[in-house]
Amino acid sequence: MTDHQHIKNLIIVGGGSAGWMTAAMLAKQLGNSVSITLIESEQIGTIGVGEATIPPIQNFNRLLGINENDFLSYCNGSIKLAIEFENWRKLGHSYMHPFGKFGADFDYMSFPYYWLKDVLTKQAAGKPYRELESYSLAWHLAANNKFKQPDTNPQSIGSSYDYAFHFDAGRYAMFLREFSERLGVKRQEGKITQVNTEPSSGYITSVDLEGGQTLSADFFIDCSGQRALLLGESLGIEFESWSEWLLNDRAVAIQTAHMRPVSPYTRSIAHHAGWQWRIPLQTRMGNGNVYSSQLMSDEEALNLLLDTVEGPTLTEPNFIKFKTGKRQKVWHNNCLAIGLSAGFLEPLESTSLHLIQTAIMRLVRLFPTKQVSKNLIDTYNKEAQNEYEKIRDFIILHYKVTERDDSEYWRYCQSMEVPESLQSRLDLYQEHGHLVVHDKELFKQENWMAVLAGQNCLPQGVGPVMASRNDIDIDKTLDSLHQSMTKYTSTAQSHEMYLMQHCPHKPA
Repeated sequence: MTDHQHIKNLIIVGGGSAGWMTAAMLAKQLGNSVSITLIESEQIGTIGVGEATIPPIQNFNRLLGINENDFLSYCNGSIKLAIEFENWRKLGHSYMHPFGKFGADFDYMSFPYYWLKDVLTKQAAGKPYRELESYSLAWHLAANNKFKQPDTNPQSIGSSYDYAFHFDAGRYAMFLREFSERLGVKRQEGKITQVNTEPSSGYITSVDLEGGQTLSADFFIDCSGQRALLLGESLGIEFESWSEWLLNDRAVAIQTAHMRPVSPYTRSIAHHAGWQWRIPLQTRMGNGNVYSSQLMSDEEALNLLLDTVEGPTLTEPNFIKFKTGKRQKVWHNNCLAIGLSAGFLEPLESTSLHLIQTAIMRLVRLFPTKQVSKNLIDTYNKEAQNEYEKIRDFIILHYKVTERDDSEYWRYCQSMEVPESLQSRLDLYQEHGHLVVHDKELFKQENWMAVLAGQNCLPQGVGPVMASRNDIDIDKTLDSLHQSMTKYTSTAQSHEMYLMQHCPHKPA
């Protein structure tokens, strides 16, 4: 390949988490072989309410060489071991989706099969049983507001859990901006007034800024938010809506002061037309109400949020409109969309930053030359489509397997026809508890089981092979696992003490 075929100049349109995560990783991976410019406008700003993440973000920060404690201190961060779902199965009920494994696997059968056999046997006999979450070490720690770093010995039960973070997304963007600029990324302040394309190829050649400046590049990354200035408005790539399965299209967010210890988990509290989040940072609580505008007005949504938050408010309400779905293609010609410009899945399982992360790493792996091959684009788009659809199905699951029928919203969710990809997975599970989850999927068997078991969606029976598995005393084994996790948890310090000792918040 000749040198003139290599991409020399790259422009990222839009800042925020998407823009600066992209800039940071590309600058780290490409070095000085590509000149990177990020265009953003202080006038436009960013949505910036995403404050909860999932465990793979550890890998992203690690690849960048970011020190975890420095990052948490700068971003007012705390630890996230789980999500607690309140009122999802039915009013007054709660369960957790913890990070990491349940119990321990035996031979070729995973732990949930043994738990299901125990539950179904005891249900038939009218006997009590422990919920699946109680065999998760992340659950034990979260329920007791404790944290310690997982054990590095894979044979230890202390290695069976994982964690993510809660943090200020605006501070994270600033953290990565400073990081990126140290690696040579140029920041250009300004609003784009015109996107220029080459007539015959349709490739973007340059963008014009307010004030008359024109910036050219070989490749463009659209991080302009839901507007999708490049991919949507200029290149005409349509948006595919998934609102028939995911009804919510609005959110209102507000910050409050802490009134209780900082917990190492997110709370998701369902109501009659959506749900509310509680995300604890070190010095404040992030609160939000996610709802369907067809069934709840903005005024009602704000009043519900204000009536239920704990502690005095610290900010004015921030109303956000969104559409669930994705662009039919996220890469077209020499333009790739990352973040909200590519698509959006509501924040129920904190996947927004993760989708940014995987989009960036996919680009690093498939980084093009100036003349982008169709095969390369098709491969990227196919992988992205598959990823979005798998995560979409997992989020729909929470709504579909509810027992709630106390409002129009929940009755619709219960009765709606779901994508075939989800229905076939549910049908297989309901027969004998089988879950076929591919290695590259974000949400594994443990994640699916956390929601299915938490919302009391149990199969008719377990796999026939389990009938012959009498070589393990299930009661004794389950008791032993529970005792080991209880003992391990007793050795951990409080979450607040951990933060105070290792990564106390440093105000800007």
